[in-house]
Amino acid sequence: MLFLQNSGSAQEPCSSKRHETPTSALSSGLQEIFLDFLYPVHTLALIRRLKWSTNAQNRAAQNIKHCSRSYTSIAADFINGAKAVGTATEGRAQDIPTRSSSETPQTGDAIRRGINKMLDSKDQTWIYDKLWQSYQTLLEMSQSLPPQELIKMLQCLGTSKRTIDVERAVALFDSIPVTQRRATHYSYAVSAALSLKDLDTAVDIHREALARINGSIGTAAVLGYSVQHEKWQLAIDIWHAYWVDRLHYYTRPDIWTEVNAMSLPDLMEKVISASDFAISTAESSQDESAVAARDFALELIKQVFCNQNTNTNVHIHWQLVQTAKNLDASDMTTQTVFLEQLLSVNSREHGHTALLLYRLLRKERNFVPSTRLLLSVTRRILAQKSSLAMSMIIEDWRTYHQELPADIAIDVAKVFAQLGQLGALQDLFRDFCSTHGRPTGFEWYHILLFVHNRRADPEGVVRAFNDLQKDFSFKPTLRAWNTVIWTFCRIGDVDGALSWFNKLLESELRPDSRTYFLLMSLYAKRGDRETVHDFYQQSKVDGIKTSVLMIDSVVLANINGEKLAEAEQLVKEALHMDLKGSRTFMWTILLNAYALRQEVEKVSELHKQMQESGVASDGMTYAALMTSLTIAKMPQAAFKILDRIMPRAQIKRKSFHYAIVMGGYLATKNYGKIFETYKHMLKRNISPKMSTQIILLRAAASVDKANQDPEKDPEIQTELVRALQTFEQTISNLDPMELAASEPRKFAGPDLLNVSFYSTYFEYLISLYGNDAAFAKVTELYERYISTSARFGNRDVEASPPIRLLSALMVAHLRADDHEQVERCWYLAVNNSEKLACRAKAVTSEPGWVLHSRRLIMNLPLRHYISSLGEQGRIDDLISTINQLHSSGFAVNSPNWNHYIQQLAQSPEPRHQLLAFEICERELISEWPGWRALGHPAWVKIKIRAMMKKTLFLPNSKMPAYLTLVHLAAVYLQAKQGIRLTPPLRFMKVAPKTVDAVINMPRMADKHQISLLRGG
Repeated sequence: MLFLQNSGSAQEPCSSKRHETPTSALSSGLQEIFLDFLYPVHTLALIRRLKWSTNAQNRAAQNIKHCSRSYTSIAADFINGAKAVGTATEGRAQDIPTRSSSETPQTGDAIRRGINKMLDSKDQTWIYDKLWQSYQTLLEMSQSLPPQELIKMLQCLGTSKRTIDVERAVALFDSIPVTQRRATHYSYAVSAALSLKDLDTAVDIHREALARINGSIGTAAVLGYSVQHEKWQLAIDIWHAYWVDRLHYYTRPDIWTEVNAMSLPDLMEKVISASDFAISTAESSQDESAVAARDFALELIKQVFCNQNTNTNVHIHWQLVQTAKNLDASDMTTQTVFLEQLLSVNSREHGHTALLLYRLLRKERNFVPSTRLLLSVTRRILAQKSSLAMSMIIEDWRTYHQELPADIAIDVAKVFAQLGQLGALQDLFRDFCSTHGRPTGFEWYHILLFVHNRRADPEGVVRAFNDLQKDFSFKPTLRAWNTVIWTFCRIGDVDGALSWFNKLLESELRPDSRTYFLLMSLYAKRGDRETVHDFYQQSKVDGIKTSVLMIDSVVLANINGEKLAEAEQLVKEALHMDLKGSRTFMWTILLNAYALRQEVEKVSELHKQMQESGVASDGMTYAALMTSLTIAKMPQAAFKILDRIMPRAQIKRKSFHYAIVMGGYLATKNYGKIFETYKHMLKRNISPKMSTQIILLRAAASVDKANQDPEKDPEIQTELVRALQTFEQTISNLDPMELAASEPRKFAGPDLLNVSFYSTYFEYLISLYGNDAAFAKVTELYERYISTSARFGNRDVEASPPIRLLSALMVAHLRADDHEQVERCWYLAVNNSEKLACRAKAVTSEPGWVLHSRRLIMNLPLRHYISSLGEQGRIDDLISTINQLHSSGFAVNSPNWNHYIQQLAQSPEPRHQLLAFEICERELISEWPGWRALGHPAWVKIKIRAMMKKTLFLPNSKMPAYLTLVHLAAVYLQAKQGIRLTPPLRFMKVAPKTVDAVINMPRMADKHQISLLRGG
């Protein structure tokens, strides 16, 4: 109890202390510095609290008013006494050096220089005791430190992790006369007291400062400590003092720095606790304390909203909104502030929550958003490109502020055009004219033209191009010409694009880099490398500087022309070209090209080079990486990129990313994962597009076809029904607006975009029902296709349906033995191919008119036509068809070569059988690995089937199928038995490798060998 006794002596008048010994001066506040090891931290805090609350402030005042000695001399007595006790407790403070009697005393200036040197030291962890001893010595000489050095020393001691040093900081502050205390002194003293968990002392110091001076006096520290330990009444009092008495300080962020430094989960707990306190206070009383508690809780919520950490779970913010509403549901000002804070955070999730809050607020009668708030909401909606939300905000501008400002109207119109919202755009334009008058500039002219481009509507864009000239009374700009040309390029209409390009050349205007890029990209997609090169050279002749988009087109032309080495070289050269713009697209399409060829290692290598070159990745880049994984039958790895890596890289996920993963699961027949991935997409508010819907249909149909028991997996059965319902809904709601989405489209094929975007929905189902001989359903679907086409103005749809749709119809007709309709569909497909595959300036009546990149487009209908001619026994017509295709430049893929050879081998004509051997030798056998390489006979068919699948991804790769070799073996066996007219030596002469494969075929008891080789 020694400390308490000495504390009590501190209450004696100052005059009685003038002649006290140094030891008795311990009662003035420094003795505990050397005895702190005797007490726990909380006990020390209690002792200091008792001491400060009884006499600290009175003593300081008395020292100023009544003491003849200066405050610093009293402090010297304190320190002398502390020094005497330090000698007595030397064993407890061995690190404090004592002054030798023989040591030459230093001057005050030298001591001050030493103190300054220690204070300026970067590593202050070792100097605390020496610093304190030097300061004692200085005070013994009745000297002190200048104010700045005193502040430094206070800061140094107060930030120490040792309790003794923090106690010294409080004692040092205690020794400073009240009149000499500055804001910084108070700030450090408050922090020191709080580090000792002595809240009452900190509050007393802060209260003294608040009554005396202005500035940063440790308010943030006290407020932060109060919030952290949920001392709500104290926190409210501290905050309320600033709110009421010092309004100009309220705008200063310093009082909230400690609160904002807390982790958001912790701060959320404190917010809920403060709100509960405010609610309980309001229930017990309705005076000013309840109002203050409510206002403080609301202000604390605002601080969370001010924390713009985009990684914050957005549900936290929504919970805060609900909490604030419970505190004061009628206060629209508070709710509006929360909304503004949400809108200020650049995050999609925060934006979504902000719009959700805005929709709730606009239902309140007393909610009147300012123009500034409406502008912020409008910008967020425009960034999200939500047509429904834009219609809402247009209505709100008119409701709250009578009209939609002209500049906002134009911004909204641009987004409507991007989304292909023709009707909404026309309504907005009429409203703009009635409000602001008819526009005189080009802005609206270009917008009204561009909307038809986004809808891939060539007729609409031509009509608008002509009509708008009359409406706006000026000649079309080059931008308008480019929009028309771009529309024809988008859908792949070569004739239309060239026609309008020639019209542009005949006008007063000259094409620019944009014009040449559009034409180059059109031919690049077709793989017409020569024409792309011609336009590129012509642009140089016209003095147009090469753009990065032009190089993109050249790279794409090389890729589609199967010149990957040249494309890769150009991509790397482009890094050193003087080009403005991103190189991401050219790298991405190169990655995708290798991904489609199953060269996963090459994709990884190129992506690494891309990153090292500083080329940024985008959504398409990640799509290429995902494609490489799905083709390698690793869809789960692709899903990890979609679900984890892309959000981490802040890459927006779109429906085609989900389509890639779903396609990977479809290839591995993991149908349940397809439905899970689809749900995953819908939960993230990503609208399904054509690609995802088609995969969903295929998965549902595959489940049904496999006759899976619904009791085993009821979820899959449910998804099957939903998928068919989705198809019906999709067909009913089809609109060209879907074409406005700038996403790749799986299953679209080479047909014109404005036709394939809806025909694709029918192709698979027609083929599916055709295989099942459901002819009535096929007829119904085809009639719906015709009516759907008519909705979009395609009048000649029956004369030239897309090739893929014709192929699907051929399946149904073949199943029905309607060979006449099969042939009709075949010739329609041939006519379509002339538009889709013809080289520029080539004539289809001459050989070799087919583009190399489009040489495979006839293989889908060809398979069914081969079957039809084979069933009719028209083998000569089949041979003529294959020869004609070959002469034109079309290429037959590996499955169709095998199918063709099988039909020839089954013909009774010896010349057809011999031709089968010749073709197999010429087209297929070169990549045959041999039976020995295939291992055990039990695995032969599985391995051959896997090798055949690989040929589908590598167009130039071909090999004989197992069934083809069995058919050829049957022919060769009959020749050896004398059943066939052609002698075996003839086969050996024209096809030695094929005969060798046939002779060495292992015997297997499968249905093909039993029926064809054993006569069973």
